[in-house]
Amino acid sequence: MNNYSVLVADSGETSRKHIYNLLMKRGYKLYQATDGAGTIRIARSINPDLIIMDVDLWGCNAQEIARIIEEDRLSTVLFITNSVNKINNDMLKQMNIYAYLLKPINQEQLYQMVEFSIFNAKKISSLSKKIEKLESSLEGRKKVDRAKGILMDKLKVTENEAYMILRRRSMDKCKSMEEVAEEIIKG
Repeated sequence: MNNYSVLVADSGETSRKHIYNLLMKRGYKLYQATDGAGTIRIARSINPDLIIMDVDLWGCNAQEIARIIEEDRLSTVLFITNSVNKINNDMLKQMNIYAYLLKPINQEQLYQMVEFSIFNAKKISSLSKKIEKLESSLEGRKKVDRAKGILMDKLKVTENEAYMILRRRSMDKCKSMEEVAEEIIKG
């Protein structure tokens, strides 16, 4: 049994129950929504691993709902549709997972797409976090370099000596070097 949570958002009760029952057999933690507002509300409260959403969801533009869900990092959306013509390929290319399911839902295809989508969404999330960490680290390094330059100009010291001054102030104040560097930059 897996611990992944899936929100099935479909206005059609028959289709929604069919998908729900198929995923129930696989042990997913499942939730249901029948309209766009309910989909966003539930997604905000549970942050599911995946949202399977019908493109003809009541009371909304499903593609706009999906955009909100992914921009707010609530989940990843896998669309289901009766017709490929209803899927906007340009919009789909901007989604985390470039995939959709056609109705009627094929059991094996559903299982494969759900696993594929969750696996890739987790991978994308992990890579995004690494990128954010690297960007933050780079910003910190830029601040330290800028502060070293200021110290070198004001105190007429070498780069190594400026670094040692920064490091000593950091230890004395029990602050990170980036915080000390920011104080020096600000004045």
